Parts: sequence; structure tokens; C-alpha cells
Amino acid sequence: MRYKVRFTALMAAALLWVSAGFAQAQQSDWIPQGMETLAAHASFHTDFTFDKSMLDLANNFTGDEQVRQVVAKLRGISVHSFRYPAPGLYNPGALDAVRAQYRDRGWKHMVTAQSHAAEEHPGRTDLWIRLANGNVEGMVLMVANPTNVDLVAVDGALSPLDLLHLRGHFGIPRFSGDRFEDDK
Repeated sequence: MRYKVRFTALMAAALLWVSAGFAQAQQSDWIPQGMETLAAHASFHTDFTFDKSMLDLANNFTGDEQVRQVVAKLRGISVHSFRYPAPGLYNPGALDAVRAQYRDRGWKHMVTAQSHAAEEHPGRTDLWIRLANGNVEGMVLMVANPTNVDLVAVDGALSPLDLLHLRGHFGIPRFSGDRFEDDK
């Protein structure tokens, strides 16, 4: 009888461990792997991820009601920003690897906007969404230009307009040239 209780407890612990690992793997499919390779020559680099509990806590300190409504829909935000002192200091192949990750995970690539102003190091913006049961459940925006790379990954039910409301909050940068004016 004693062995049966131990075996049952051991099996329950193993199931919890496996299910927690599986849940973590599912949750992290919106955070790209390999972003650290972009940091090699960056003069400034920051990476951070807020989970649901951190977002709920931070939401108590924002005074903007539109931002509060958007944040209430989120399960997580991951921001990766890199600044380089000169053009050409990051490997564009690393960005291609990020693009491939989202493609391989079934994310829908919605937008590619490319600047050809600087032919040697053109800028590019990519937007992906993840759909679940016909609803947008995640969004990733990657903006790369000759001296900057920013990637914002958002897990939660939201619209592109919601993403605009988050600019300037929770470390999400205001992208230059986005041509959206603030109401303030």
C-alpha cells in the first residue's frame, strides 16, 4: 500500500512536470529564439518579457484608459531592441532566421514594407499574426533599418490598433516614421 501511494505521488509529480513543460513550450512559441546573436556588435541592447501577472501589476500604474483596456487582453509582451553605431553591424541572416521561425510555427505574415533608400542596408518592417479559432491571438512587429532592430511580440487577443495604443508603454518603442500622431 505504501509503495502504491509513493508510485501515485511520483506519477502525479511527473505528469505535472511534463504538462508544465508542455504549457511553457506552447506559451513561448511567440518569443523568437536566437535574438541574442544580434547583440554581438550592438552599442545598446535590451531584451525583456512581461508575463500576465507582471502586466496586470504594471497596468495598475498607467493612467491611460485605452492602454489599460488593451493590456487587460494580453498574456505577455516580449521586447527586443538593438542599436548599432554604424550600418552593417548586424547579420541580416539572423533576421531571416526569425522570419523563418514564425513562418514554420504557422504565423500569418501580413505585411512586409521595405525601404530602398539605402540600397546597401535597406530598412524593412514585418508584421505577423497568430490566429486561433478565427481570432487574432498574437502579433509580432519587427522593424529593422541600417542601425536599429526592434522586435515586439505580443501574446493575447488584440487588433493592430491596440498595438498602436501600446507604443511608448511597457518598453514598446515609438517607431520613427510610423506616421501616427498622438492625441495628446
